[in-house]
Amino acid sequence: MTLTPHTFLFGGGLDASTQALAVPPGRIVSGMNYEPLSEGYGRVEGYERFDGKTAASAARFWVLPFDTGSSAIIQGNTVVGQTSGASGYVLRSPVDFTGSWAGGTGAGTLVLGSVQGDFVDNEVLLVSSTARALAAGPSVSDSAPTEALRRSYLLLAQERLRFLIGRVPGSGPVRGVHVYNETIYAWRDNDAGTAGSMWKSTPVGWVAVPLGWTMTFSLGVVQINEGDTIIGATNGGTAIVERVVRRTGDWGSTAAGFLVIRAVTGTFGTDEIIKVGSTTVAHGAQQQVIALPAGGRYMGINHNFFGASDLYRMYVVNGVGPGFEFDGTVFAPVITGMPVDRPTRIFEIANHLGLCFPGGSIQYSAIGEPLLWDPILGAGEFGLGTEVTDVLQSTETAVAIFGSKKIAIFSGRDSESFQLDELTEEAGADPWTAQRVAKTIYLDRRGLRDLTATQAYGNFKAGALLELISPYFKAKRKAEAVPVLSYVCAGKSQYRLLWDDGTGLAVYLGRKNAEAIPFSTGDVRFTCAGTGELPDGEGMFAGAQDGYVYRLDSGPSFDGIGIRGFIMTPFNHLGSVMTEKNLRKTTVELQAEPLSRIGVTVMFDYSDGEQPRSGNPDFTVQGSGAGHDFIVQGGGGIWDTSIWDAFFWSAPFRGKCEAYTEGIGVNMSAIIACDSTPTERSHVLEGYTFHTLARKVRR
Repeated sequence: MTLTPHTFLFGGGLDASTQALAVPPGRIVSGMNYEPLSEGYGRVEGYERFDGKTAASAARFWVLPFDTGSSAIIQGNTVVGQTSGASGYVLRSPVDFTGSWAGGTGAGTLVLGSVQGDFVDNEVLLVSSTARALAAGPSVSDSAPTEALRRSYLLLAQERLRFLIGRVPGSGPVRGVHVYNETIYAWRDNDAGTAGSMWKSTPVGWVAVPLGWTMTFSLGVVQINEGDTIIGATNGGTAIVERVVRRTGDWGSTAAGFLVIRAVTGTFGTDEIIKVGSTTVAHGAQQQVIALPAGGRYMGINHNFFGASDLYRMYVVNGVGPGFEFDGTVFAPVITGMPVDRPTRIFEIANHLGLCFPGGSIQYSAIGEPLLWDPILGAGEFGLGTEVTDVLQSTETAVAIFGSKKIAIFSGRDSESFQLDELTEEAGADPWTAQRVAKTIYLDRRGLRDLTATQAYGNFKAGALLELISPYFKAKRKAEAVPVLSYVCAGKSQYRLLWDDGTGLAVYLGRKNAEAIPFSTGDVRFTCAGTGELPDGEGMFAGAQDGYVYRLDSGPSFDGIGIRGFIMTPFNHLGSVMTEKNLRKTTVELQAEPLSRIGVTVMFDYSDGEQPRSGNPDFTVQGSGAGHDFIVQGGGGIWDTSIWDAFFWSAPFRGKCEAYTEGIGVNMSAIIACDSTPTERSHVLEGYTFHTLARKVRR
């Protein structure tokens, strides 16, 4: 008899609500660590620790043959070529070693990482300035006799670079990550936990950002300018002015505010006469060191409130102290005059800086003046009537304000036209869940929601997203899992949401209907996130409880740990509900690199236990000689009724592969799973085919 193929393309994501007989075959009924993409379901990409130094995923290795070895070269040594000046770190003991060090006949191959320069044939190899051997040829990059051996060397090189990447200095979790001008900034409490500290990534790792000093002034009779050197007429202190913030009054008599200063020498008095040159300009107070309070969670935006192109700056709040402005050099507090000046959220609307305070206060600065909060000059305030949980820019002149019990739209162009319109009091948004990916998305107690602008200006409506996985959100609520962060992966048209239990949801918005699949973050618990454009593309970063900052969708592993994942297709009756089918094999269409570790098992008749067990439930890569127990959380009875097989993928990057998964049933479901090594890149599952023979009608 001829086998009949039944082919189905993957798409649609997780479906936990549709009746079993009606679930489209391209969807999945369970899954983890795959993500919905335009071309199917991809194994999630990895994450890796970050501090600005070379990433582990960018590691390379070199092999360098040697002979005439007279003194041992061991792992951890740095080898230097006497002639070329090239250097490299020894990743492991020499390969294929022959002869003896003592006899001066040692020969073999060195596996090196972090190589600088090119070693040349027959040059003396030095370790700590001592001759150890002679090079027996040039160094060769990324070369090994087999692909498996090449990957083992690559893993050593990655582990070496990973070891060199450091935590954000300090104690406790990372409290904020922000991308500004292609640099990543992070905040963490100091070692004693008594204050916050600000750091930036550099090629040598995290470097502390000095915050500088402030000095209040009053009776400003002459305008002070940025770049002026001020002198204390009484105590003789000096400083260079970096920022001038006039909060009240007018220059010439009553101007008052504060200065941000640097290069301070000496001490200014408590009632100092301030001069520029020989001219008295104002009265000042003693300088104060700028400090960040401990705790909080940092949230930032980037914007240019001014006319010049070089005035693009970051604006940040933390919920425990005043907000601040930073341009890469100058740190300037944003002082609003609130009795408790501790904004929790920040936004920009029509060239006004906006801040949200506890109690539902929504305030905005004077137009084009983010440091000026004088109501006479255009600053103002609205009250939401509930705690603000999130803010999100909808348009240049409209901002969605999410509260714990309501949602409103703040819109307008200036203090004369600003208005706060309540959208709904049905439910508010969970903190840190609002993002914009073509549409505005947020989480509330009913699930994931969509805030859509209608054709009428300023009018919005809320609608439900992902009704197919409403049981998933109910289960999260029942388990009291708390959402901790969300971010956008623009390159994949995805919204991602993470909970405090180490799981997340990847939501693809590139088709008419949203599609979602859960994922895990492994042993790492993320606390905050920041995204932005970098020279190498989209940069997504997350701070974690362990003090590291991680780059997301970077590298093939969870910071050196291989990734396990699976998807489970619906029980498919192949168009005939009561006809038995004899399944002979399953074919999967996919994009994958050689040596990808992927397996498949098929269950029959809703896994009712009647199908006898066949095959080996262990995940075994054919040809490797190594077995791995691969446990999938799929529900009771799955493995007792499964036929398990595996295939070893070593074909072209794009193609198909087959697994012999024989069994009989009226319906069948495939579980496709991966047990990726730390060097194995992501693969994409595009579709699958059941090859069957029709049998009798079951009565």
